[in-house]
Amino acid sequence: KVAWYLLFQETSDTLPGNVVSTTALVLLFLNISLLNGQSPPGKPEIVKCRSPDKETFTCWWKPGTDGGLPTNYSLTYQREGEKTRYECPDYITSGPNSCFFSQKHTTIWKIYIITVNATNRMGSSASDPLYIDVIYIVEPEPPQNLTLEVKQPKDKKPYLLIKWFPP
Repeated sequence: KVAWYLLFQETSDTLPGNVVSTTALVLLFLNISLLNGQSPPGKPEIVKCRSPDKETFTCWWKPGTDGGLPTNYSLTYQREGEKTRYECPDYITSGPNSCFFSQKHTTIWKIYIITVNATNRMGSSASDPLYIDVIYIVEPEPPQNLTLEVKQPKDKKPYLLIKWFPP
């Protein structure tokens, strides 16, 4: 109410009536929405992107506040040097708040510019863009069934034998 009153006082002498009326309606709408606890979504944050094998990769994000409303999230990307923006090819495989890029959508030695967008009926917000090259986000899966044995052959020094299965 105070913000509307001050704006009205400052602009009523210099702006046409329709501009003042429109401004007053917008501020009134914002005031009512804030009283209802509704607002545009908070800024999402891309937490990490990881490739287990240089052939596929996944990016995960942390949602911002939802503004008290149902909020939809979408990940968009483009490759450096290209004008086309694409949407995430697979929101299912890697779980909630993630995007999985299959072999069909993965290219090494290309920079990906990735952004997560949050949208509700009050507005939208976008994460800071993340610039990645798949070759630099490789983290292989750990080995499975790792075993360690101490071997002590006669008349020789002891040694360690490590065995594992590939992931």
